[in-house]
Amino acid sequence: MKKYIFTLLCMLACVGAAAQDRLYINDFSIDAGETKTVEIQLDNATTFTALQADIYLPEGLSIEQEDGEYLFDLTDRKARNHTISSTLLSSGAVRILIASQTVKEISGNSGALVTFNIIADASLSGTKTIELRNVVATTPQGIEHQLPATTCTVTGPGGGEEPPVTGDDRLYINDFSIAAGETKTVEIQLDNATTFTALQADIYLPDGLSIEQEDGEYLFDLTDRKARNHTISSTLLSSGAVRILIASQTVKEISGNSGALVTFNIIADASLSGTKTIELRNVVATTTQGIEHQLPATTCTVTASGGSVTPPDPQPEGVALNTTMARLQLGETLQLVNTTGAAVTWTSSNPAAVAVDANGLVTALSNGMAAITATDAHGRSQWCAVWSYQRGDLNGDGKVDVEDVNIDINIILGK
Repeated sequence: MKKYIFTLLCMLACVGAAAQDRLYINDFSIDAGETKTVEIQLDNATTFTALQADIYLPEGLSIEQEDGEYLFDLTDRKARNHTISSTLLSSGAVRILIASQTVKEISGNSGALVTFNIIADASLSGTKTIELRNVVATTPQGIEHQLPATTCTVTGPGGGEEPPVTGDDRLYINDFSIAAGETKTVEIQLDNATTFTALQADIYLPDGLSIEQEDGEYLFDLTDRKARNHTISSTLLSSGAVRILIASQTVKEISGNSGALVTFNIIADASLSGTKTIELRNVVATTTQGIEHQLPATTCTVTASGGSVTPPDPQPEGVALNTTMARLQLGETLQLVNTTGAAVTWTSSNPAAVAVDANGLVTALSNGMAAITATDAHGRSQWCAVWSYQRGDLNGDGKVDVEDVNIDINIILGK
């Protein structure tokens, strides 16, 4: 009896998105210069009414556009009033938002939900990876669930000619300690069961740590693992990460299959304390056949003098909006607020219909729908779906008729 009660309590406590709830793109192949229609699949044991996802495309692949707008189409799984909108993020990802004015459920529990065209550059070769990140699904009760990120392998010309990279292939920095005000030499290690000729990686440093520079150039050195013509270059990205690129003019292999590949100096601020994390992301390794492989992101723990526990951040962090859904008549305004107190930037996916100013004040301008997104300094975000409509015109078709009355009745009845 006790076991039954315990199981029942666990079932009641674990209300949320099921493990099989996921948004994904099936693996596919594409030729250089080809345009291919791709489907975004949704498996949802949980009932959802709205979805958000960020699509990260590799170099050589792009989404078809028309007049500056990305072309996404919803399949028959949508309800009558479901719409899809998209916006280009500062990270380079394309965010899609699927929502319904009348909070209708997405039909079925599996199958294609969105279709769009992928365009391959004329020089495309090897294998690429498309990622779906920041996938947020909303239930009819307005509860948001974070769904897992998923990846899709795209095989271009020359792809599939060799086995994929193994779990042993990785680029990483070993954990280390550093004193406040100290400069320490750090090694980037490469373990590669697969043979590589070139590497790219983005280094994300926390506050309090920086990479040594000279005359505005980051100082990176290659070890003896390089071939004679290997060089290393670096670029500061808009995200604040430092991207390194290791390549050889004569497509030579990187020597050995483990050990330090790059050395550089880390400088700690005089006030540094606690623990910090260095991240290596967007790690792309190229084989002798020109095939690119996405290696896993890795982290390095840095222990600074002053203890192993990071002091609390005096600045508030995170994004939590005072509302995530609203309907405004033309000319009406809505004040959105980040309740955590952290500073955020505001954007609208459809500013012609719904505008937002730098302080989060939303204004309904014309019939339509937009995702108003608040993003903090760490890239975390939350969005509010806002419908702008003419008084009485609930379905946004530019006229007031019996369909609008039926929608109003359904809203009152909770349908």
